[in-house]
Amino acid sequence: MSLALGAGASAAGAQECRLALVLGFDVSASVDAREYRLMMGGTAAALRDPAVRAALFAGVPVALAAYVWAGRREQAVVADWVVIERDTQLAEFADRLEGYPRPTGDPLGRWGGRTGVGAALAAGSRLLARAPVCDRQVIDLAGDGENNDGPDSLLLNGITVNALAVAGNMPLDEFGALDGVRLYYARRVIQGPGAFVIEAQGFGDFARAIRLKLLREVSPPLLGAL
Repeated sequence: MSLALGAGASAAGAQECRLALVLGFDVSASVDAREYRLMMGGTAAALRDPAVRAALFAGVPVALAAYVWAGRREQAVVADWVVIERDTQLAEFADRLEGYPRPTGDPLGRWGGRTGVGAALAAGSRLLARAPVCDRQVIDLAGDGENNDGPDSLLLNGITVNALAVAGNMPLDEFGALDGVRLYYARRVIQGPGAFVIEAQGFGDFARAIRLKLLREVSPPLLGAL
């Protein structure tokens, strides 16, 4: 498996595009095989949801890409850039996410054991550097714990970073809050205009949370909104 996010297919041509959205999924040791299936399958289901589909096809197209990440040297592209203009493209993207095999490392099939949040942001920015030209660039980072491998954040000029924080694996954080993953992402990770965090109450709640998150990210702005 290639881990080089700078390689791969070239960016799509110069179509009109309102948003380049890259989805980044935590596959560190805290995410087991069942949770991985819930995360990737839940995202695929959200992309197939009628409301999300309608938002994606409302007006100027959206470009999508996705990658998985764990430690600071562990990232891989799941689905490269595609400007979503047809149902078949969206269906193929969702199928790619749902069918992507979990990267393997140790005998339990876990890809490393650490969590490199800053490196994950760097990987997302490298993907965005070769994205189609769009009005906005957003990294959508999903994870269930704090950074423990390399820098815990990265300042990205011109890029918005949103987060999906999965509760359940952080009983007490440095901010003194029970299950403080949402606070961690809010204080250390999200950035840029309109950045936000949505929390999932465990991986069983991932499909609901990612659906709400995608609706917020891909819905075109209302004309005349302040």
